[in-house]
Amino acid sequence: MSEERVYCSDLCLASGEPMLGTAVQVDVWLLLEYRPAWRRKAVEDNDLAPEIQAWLREQVAAFEATGRKVRPQLVRRPGRDDAGVTVFVAEEGGLGWREVEDYRDLAGLDLALANLEPVAQPHYFVCTNGQRDLCCARYGLPTWTRLQEAVGERAWQTTHVGGHRFAPNVLVLPQGALYGRVTEDAVPEFVEAVEAGELATEFLRGRSMWPPEAQAAEALLQGASTLKEVQGEDVTFATVSGNKTVRVRRASSPWQMIPSCGVTEPEDVFPFVSA
Repeated sequence: MSEERVYCSDLCLASGEPMLGTAVQVDVWLLLEYRPAWRRKAVEDNDLAPEIQAWLREQVAAFEATGRKVRPQLVRRPGRDDAGVTVFVAEEGGLGWREVEDYRDLAGLDLALANLEPVAQPHYFVCTNGQRDLCCARYGLPTWTRLQEAVGERAWQTTHVGGHRFAPNVLVLPQGALYGRVTEDAVPEFVEAVEAGELATEFLRGRSMWPPEAQAAEALLQGASTLKEVQGEDVTFATVSGNKTVRVRRASSPWQMIPSCGVTEPEDVFPFVSA
């Protein structure tokens, strides 16, 4: 009799590990449509023509040359049968997009300088790359289906966004927030908050453009805020009622977590806890 498979996200959920402050820190999200099946490291290992792979590397390098952290992703929307290739760029709280007829049309496009069409409505990118981690397909695909029913063409699938154990993971742009444990049953509640222009704090991992301390601290505030500074455990925001400082701290002793499906040895993590 074969052993029952254990999924890392099930273990993480059962442990109660806090998610705040776990979003990968990214200044620029660069998302390129790629419809074929994804491999484990899809951004580096795919069937794009060599010149398009080179173009993508050049775009990443151009943004990195400005001192920013760049995260390239592949995205797709199954069922989309019209021609064209879509590319998104998210930076500084904004999201722009461009659609071209063919990958070859990307060759002369400089995304750092291009006049992309701005996107105002939230777009949802669900990690579904089961080749990278089983949880992303097992739990991400049902969430993407429910999101598509709720927001239509604004729901996309994407490659690895980090944090398999928090699957289903959803990146919302231009909000710039990464969410975890957005199960298919939670989609209505999640969408209601995001569409209202709010952070869905119950599912929040963090706003990716901020350092971990600020990601964790923001969830403790009510209403809109702008990050001013991070000094150790103290994070200061500008709010409509003036500056507010929030103190956050990490657990003093480690939580032992299985980071991915197939990994047998736990890793020590130090999540943020209430200060």
